[in-house]
Amino acid sequence: MKLKLSAIVYTIFCFLLLIGIQNVKAQNDPNTRDLLILAKWFEGEFDNDSQLWYEGRRSVKDKHDRMHTIHAKIDSSAIGDHVFYVEEYIDDDPKNISRQRIVSFTSLAPDEGIEMAIYFLKDAKKYVGAYTNTSVFKDFTKDDLFGLDGCNVIFQRDGEQYKGSMKEKACQFGEGKLKRYSVHDMVISKDQYWRVDRSFLVKDDSFYKGHPNEIPHKMRRAETYNCDVSFYVNSYVEPHPDDVKYKGLKIHNQGGMAWVVYPKNNKKYGFQLREKEYPFYGSGSDFFMMRFIEEGKKRSNILVTAEPGTSKLSFNNGWASCFCQKIEKQ
Repeated sequence: MKLKLSAIVYTIFCFLLLIGIQNVKAQNDPNTRDLLILAKWFEGEFDNDSQLWYEGRRSVKDKHDRMHTIHAKIDSSAIGDHVFYVEEYIDDDPKNISRQRIVSFTSLAPDEGIEMAIYFLKDAKKYVGAYTNTSVFKDFTKDDLFGLDGCNVIFQRDGEQYKGSMKEKACQFGEGKLKRYSVHDMVISKDQYWRVDRSFLVKDDSFYKGHPNEIPHKMRRAETYNCDVSFYVNSYVEPHPDDVKYKGLKIHNQGGMAWVVYPKNNKKYGFQLREKEYPFYGSGSDFFMMRFIEEGKKRSNILVTAEPGTSKLSFNNGWASCFCQKIEKQ
């Protein structure tokens, strides 16, 4: 009996000792808080629609591509505690995928700073759209990935944001005359994600690929709204069997758009949400906008504006209506 009791006491002692060691390590890590904040801010969806809208109204020589990125947190203890699946698409087309990555954030303790390891998927096509069902990564291991030496991004806190960069010319790939190095600079704050991603030839530092200048893709955090759209053959006060309702359309507030058909004339109409920072005025410059436009037309049929961050927005013009409500995060 005493022997069994001693074994139980010893097991409890070892467990408490392990917890104590882990707590001491956490207390000695100068990056503990920043690691949690950076991982929290990195998660979500981001889009640079506002940047393109602004560039389109000015004489900007090298306009940026439209870019939408999704950072979904995944449970993968084999890789790390703060791991994300990244999927990006361009030109507002979810099928036009430009990037799939796995990234993992770790502390550089005892030094100050946070390191983001970047991995490539060996079978990327298998995971297209995996941000909608991250359980596919349940049995994920590093055997499913490959990386490049010197290509990790190091973050340092700078006020209320985190700035990250690769070490100069450390991330090299390719062979012979096409051997090149990557410049990968990032800024992450609570509501914005900016990135410069360019490559240069090692032989003469000449530009190879990416955006022509050093101005980053300036993406803003996107919030998703659940929208119901209705079209009425006569009017909303005169129900008709051929009235059409589109329920549960998911539209994000950084230029997200859904196209639907009005059965009376068989024309397509787009519903778009934009939460904007309008830089041309000193006051009243930020607003939320709902846009209703016929396909192929330059002018909107309807524009509705509201305060930034509004949770509900709607319109009804008699033969069409739309109601959108923000999907609150759990």
